[in-house]
Amino acid sequence: MTKRAGPVLERRQSRKRADYFTGLVIVAWQDDGREMRLIEDFTYTDPGGVVWVAPKKAYIDGASIPQLLWSVVGSPYIGKYRNASVVHDIACCEQTRPWKKVHRMFYNACLCGGVSRVRAKVMYAAVYHFGPRWGTAAEKGRRAFKKEQEFDELREFIEFNDPTLEEIESYKRRHSLGLDCFKP
Repeated sequence: MTKRAGPVLERRQSRKRADYFTGLVIVAWQDDGREMRLIEDFTYTDPGGVVWVAPKKAYIDGASIPQLLWSVVGSPYIGKYRNASVVHDIACCEQTRPWKKVHRMFYNACLCGGVSRVRAKVMYAAVYHFGPRWGTAAEKGRRAFKKEQEFDELREFIEFNDPTLEEIESYKRRHSLGLDCFKP
């Protein structure tokens, strides 16, 4: 297998992002210690102009980021991806849009929030391969990973190769076919 010598270094881009958040995440903690209720509307407008609303009075609990991976990607309440996790949580609960589009939105919202491109890809891989899915059996597809240890290999692949989102989505299939997962 061919592998780069070290992790991909981030390059600063000066271009202005076309996506943005509107409002602040203002919440009230609930008695269970994990769930929160939004006090104000909060929105994310993606690069295509689609508005993702986290409405006032909605409940969030961070469950759209699998708890199994919190040690890898972090808690949904801490860090630059917190805003992304809020709109992702709501979209996963509502299930009014295809799960793949919801997870892509999460990736873009992470970038909008200031998460590095490589870290956003690792987080995208986590929700894509471990996160919630809905729709018909064919739309849900098969789970590529079952354990955190299996995800570590994909995380390393992302950190060393900076793959496209499509390569991240098809990673397990390539790996299970014995193809070289470390070629760009």
